[in-house]
Amino acid sequence: MLEKALPAKSDFETGTNTIIDARVCPPIPAFLQDRTWTRFAGTLDGVRSRGWIVDGAMKSPDLSAYLDECKRLGIARAGLTARVPNEVWGGRGNLPVFEAVAQRPEFFFAYGAVDALAADPGAAVQQLKDRGVRGVVVEPGLAHTALHIDDRRVDPVYDACQAIGLPLLLMGGGETGPDLSYSDPLRHEQVAIRFPRLQIVYMHGGWPFVQAALGVAFRRPNVWMMPDVYFPGLPGEQDYLLAMRTYLQDRFLFASNYPYCPLTQIVERYHGFGLPDDLLTKVLHGNARRLFFADADGAGR
Repeated sequence: MLEKALPAKSDFETGTNTIIDARVCPPIPAFLQDRTWTRFAGTLDGVRSRGWIVDGAMKSPDLSAYLDECKRLGIARAGLTARVPNEVWGGRGNLPVFEAVAQRPEFFFAYGAVDALAADPGAAVQQLKDRGVRGVVVEPGLAHTALHIDDRRVDPVYDACQAIGLPLLLMGGGETGPDLSYSDPLRHEQVAIRFPRLQIVYMHGGWPFVQAALGVAFRRPNVWMMPDVYFPGLPGEQDYLLAMRTYLQDRFLFASNYPYCPLTQIVERYHGFGLPDDLLTKVLHGNARRLFFADADGAGR
């Protein structure tokens, strides 16, 4: 079972000088067989292509160095996204992520993965909730036969998440599927319309269709934005930032998707945006806490 204990109130609960990194892929057994790490030279090429500097620590990463850097930066919690095994990125299912959380329950927390065409999605989602996950990852575009996210055959999984009350982390953007039609924000909107009580985290933030994705989040209050690896540093940065400053300030989630963004550099970028302190605290900590840890203090979504 996953440990559900939280850090001391003076640290994690208050949010003082702490960060919740909502999505990471550190060098742990849960991820080391994925494309991220088996083709690490290509991963670093991608880091450089997005304008980041690959420092010495990133060239030879290890878990201890990663944890030390998190501590230095004030990253108090980090979310691990399990992945249904697929031919594109790999994935080892839920168990390795559960094991990683069990080893460091004060730091890591889990999102469980469910197959887009699960035979009994209600049972699958309930089992994940019983294990203490903070959300459910669904990646229809990476299925053996790729599906668009608004494919009606995936609706039973969405319905189960809504009924059981777990946030849905829905991939939409970047390398979501075989072509860019799998990143179409209008498809994301259809899911939000059909399941209005379902809190949907927009992983990859709809990039490169940034303005349309932000339009979906404007119209659909159950959509949360998490562009992770595609923000900051790429076209659309100013659009994400303007939305963060205005209507999305309570639904924008910080996520480094480490190692795709160097931790120190991305934290410095967020601090360099000139955001008011209260807004920066929301984005770096408060929003993720409300969404994923509402049960910790009874805070509503």
